Amino acid sequence: MRAERREDRELCADLVKVQWKPEFGPPRCEWAILEDISPSGACLEFEEPISPDTLVTLQFKSERCQARIKYCKFEKSNYLLGVQFEQGYRWSRRRFKPEHLIQFRLRQVRNSK
Repeated sequence: MRAERREDRELCADLVKVQWKPEFGPPRCEWAILEDISPSGACLEFEEPISPDTLVTLQFKSERCQARIKYCKFEKSNYLLGVQFEQGYRWSRRRFKPEHLIQFRLRQVRNSK
């Protein structure tokens, strides 16, 4: 799934508040760890699964945006959620700089087939 990225992502670490409405039950609000970020999306480490295509609200320190879950995959002890920011939001360092932003970019690896 990570090979489907269209943009380079920057490794980072920060806390992000995630709000969503599950299919059943009341609205939810939990914290996630921001693992990497790009202008159009991010990867979050989360303690529970959220179904793909679910609309979520992300609250960074001073930024707030909506995103759609693109994938949810269990890895080791938590879930990795791939989110795509909804139209109208593009991340940049000027808008929000994660607490730990590593000056290293994850690049898409293309198959040589």
